[in-house]
Amino acid sequence: MSGVDRLGMEFGQHVMQVTQELLMGRPGSLSEMERRIREALLRLGRFLLGAWLMLQEGPYPVQRIACPCGSEAQYLSKREAVLLTLLGRVTYQRAYYVCPHCHRGCCPLDARLGLRPGEMSAELESLVGMTGTLMAFAKGSDLFEQLTLTQVSPQSMDKATQAMGAEMVDVEEEWWQASEDGLALRAQERAPKDGRRLYGTLDATKVHTHEQQGTEDQGWRDLKVGAWFVSKAPPPNQPQAEWAIKAEQITYFCDIVEAKQFGKLLWATGFQRQALQASELIFLGDGAEWIWNLVHDNYPNATQILDWFHAAEHLAKVAKATIEDTDARGRWREQMGDQLWQGQVAQVIQSCQTLAEGDRGQEEARQVVTYFTNNASRMDYATYRRKGYQIGSGTIESGCKQLGIQRMKVPGATWSLEGARLTAKARAALLSDQWGMLTARREYLPGVA
Repeated sequence: MSGVDRLGMEFGQHVMQVTQELLMGRPGSLSEMERRIREALLRLGRFLLGAWLMLQEGPYPVQRIACPCGSEAQYLSKREAVLLTLLGRVTYQRAYYVCPHCHRGCCPLDARLGLRPGEMSAELESLVGMTGTLMAFAKGSDLFEQLTLTQVSPQSMDKATQAMGAEMVDVEEEWWQASEDGLALRAQERAPKDGRRLYGTLDATKVHTHEQQGTEDQGWRDLKVGAWFVSKAPPPNQPQAEWAIKAEQITYFCDIVEAKQFGKLLWATGFQRQALQASELIFLGDGAEWIWNLVHDNYPNATQILDWFHAAEHLAKVAKATIEDTDARGRWREQMGDQLWQGQVAQVIQSCQTLAEGDRGQEEARQVVTYFTNNASRMDYATYRRKGYQIGSGTIESGCKQLGIQRMKVPGATWSLEGARLTAKARAALLSDQWGMLTARREYLPGVA
């Protein structure tokens, strides 16, 4: 009888036993019946997976295999191992070899299939890590068990999530190395423009970390966030109209680093998105100096646009500080908003300067004058609208909300610095449809045997 036939018979007997045990009980509800059937299917799945693994090696292992040191490893014995899988804990046996020259032990089956004895399987790690990017680890652990009937501790979910984030760090380093390849860079620079209108945008949000406790910032660190996207949607005709960013092909990137270091990530991800081949490269930002410095240093020929909403908010700020009468304040804001919409920046600055020379809110008005003066070249909204450019940074605002607020700022969360950056990177990869790439890369890890 072949091994397949024998295991087939054993599986049939196992199915019969599990079925009998299942049907003997008297369920109290349909929910109980569903749950017990799921548990029974997991039992059968564990048996089937273990049997399938046993079939991957013949009954008589070869006595010698090549060793990486150049010598030959000799068969020693069959060794048992446990896998932590989506089906639960699965026990299997495989051939174990030891090289008499370098004394290195190995299990060829583990290396061939990417098995990780005592660790999560790649499939389980991917799903656990995905859950960890979406919600707090404790809640994620409870939900995962309810959905899969597989127990995973919050600590294991944290570990899996960070593992995926660390994989994204490796990917970004590879992108950086590729962007530093002179031949590849020249090829992208010299390639014909491809007709795309590519947008880039940068911002930052706060994350609470254990580091720097007792200092002025109390451990709150900047999570810098960037995004690349395309959009064919035109801007609205009036500032009061409905704004529809309709961004497509969004890829997010993030890190908790100084601006100069983040510039490397901006360049590497832009190279990956072939930014130098785009017919039009446009950056949106809120006026922060570090943003425009990075854009200038990395993409000096890009069009820079100050986010319309931040500009409008500064009008509201100076109006509130300097104009006491509510009706007069509203009329001034409306008039300045119309001028700003038409790109009449000089007139707006002059009006704010006049208010700065009045009796109220002089400091606030002077700050707004400085803000508009520094960003005047980025506020030609009439021209931008005529060309069909997006003038609102809603994409990066959404990215900061999804990366920072929805995940990193869950109630009571205080992160280690590394845990925060890796979890944020894992979530950015998920939001950018890069999770499948990370999962594939972690299917065969070095040194799992």
